[in-house]
Amino acid sequence: MNLNIAFWPTFFTIAAVTVLSATVATFLLYRYFPVHRIYRSKIGFESMLDAVNEPLAVISADHTVRRVNKAYVDMTGRSYKECVNAKCYNTLRGLSEPCPGCRLSETLERSKTTEIEISPHPSGTGSITIAFSPYAVPVKWNASERCVIEHIRDITALEALKNDLERRNKFLATLTHKLRTAQRSIKAELWVASQIQIGLLPPSLPQLDNMRIDMTYKPVADVGGDMYDFIHIDDAHLGVFIGDASGHGLAASLIGTLSKMSLYNHTHAWLPTAELLGLMNKDLKAHIHTSHYLTAFWCVFDFESGKLTYSRAGHPAQIVLRKNGTLHSLTGDGMFLGITEDAVYEQREFIFEPGDRFFWFTDGIYDIFKDTDGTDGNDREPLGYDKFAELIKLTVNLPFNTVIGSIKKSLADFTHKDDYTLIVAEIVNAEDS
Repeated sequence: MNLNIAFWPTFFTIAAVTVLSATVATFLLYRYFPVHRIYRSKIGFESMLDAVNEPLAVISADHTVRRVNKAYVDMTGRSYKECVNAKCYNTLRGLSEPCPGCRLSETLERSKTTEIEISPHPSGTGSITIAFSPYAVPVKWNASERCVIEHIRDITALEALKNDLERRNKFLATLTHKLRTAQRSIKAELWVASQIQIGLLPPSLPQLDNMRIDMTYKPVADVGGDMYDFIHIDDAHLGVFIGDASGHGLAASLIGTLSKMSLYNHTHAWLPTAELLGLMNKDLKAHIHTSHYLTAFWCVFDFESGKLTYSRAGHPAQIVLRKNGTLHSLTGDGMFLGITEDAVYEQREFIFEPGDRFFWFTDGIYDIFKDTDGTDGNDREPLGYDKFAELIKLTVNLPFNTVIGSIKKSLADFTHKDDYTLIVAEIVNAEDS
């Protein structure tokens, strides 16, 4: 067999040119038409969508679904093939035209994310929120399609919580209105009670030839539990009563009112001080069926003999300040009024003279505290009975009409948590009054 030797160079030349052309063509195709990159981009984009647990869909300007993730497929109840290339409004809502209030076109025009805050859930129960974000999806060669990424969040639970909160707020608003109405009613009733209580207190201080009197009274609520009175027995005898019902407010006020009625009932005739407290105790015990009680101090001045007769019912020991600065506590045994029916009260006497000052008070005036910057961890400084007595002692040389003002000034930095009453009286010579 004879072969043309001249054929071989031509054949190899053609083959070489063909291979070279194919290589150049492949290079140019790879360089200018990166199909592999488009493919990898597509695969990576779909993987990114599927990595999101909430429904996502890529939708073109004509409402055609280009891509979806698994969460979107699960939400619509359709297959992936049924979702892709279908209209989004049909896929999501089963509609034949765009959803009312759709913001897809607006998103593309403005190139800015838009949102539908509340939209019905595709299942028919609940609510969703939809965010549209502009996105350029690669399609072929260097071209891309302007689309939006539709991001759907299920806010059914949040809406239920919101509705529940609104319902609760409405209930609270209604309840607040009722409480304010009730509060206004209670305040009006308390005002009436305070007027009744004020009516039971002495309208003015006694004007005597041999004694001058000053006082201050401060309830911490609209009505208080402190009570006091001056009983004019005859020209030579004056009775002074001070009492303090347990607690404060309306209940304490009622106890004080009952006590005042009992006091009036038993002071029409002269009675020893211990006996009068005993009768008051029986009255309160018979009518008070709670744990409330009354502390009291009852005394009678005999200006002819210069003798004070007194009895205590669990009340703080009242104080006498002599002209020379000596303090005397008016002590004596006796149970609170209204606790036990067979309580016994001690009766004592005190000889007074001109210049003596008597101090009647309730524990609310010294059972107080003021805030301090104590380094020992105790940031409250109490006053107490003994320190209050020292304040009284400091007033020995003050003019009588400045005594109460001086004491109140000394207590200005303290916080009072209970009603308090302070009565001051000074014995004077009849010719000096």
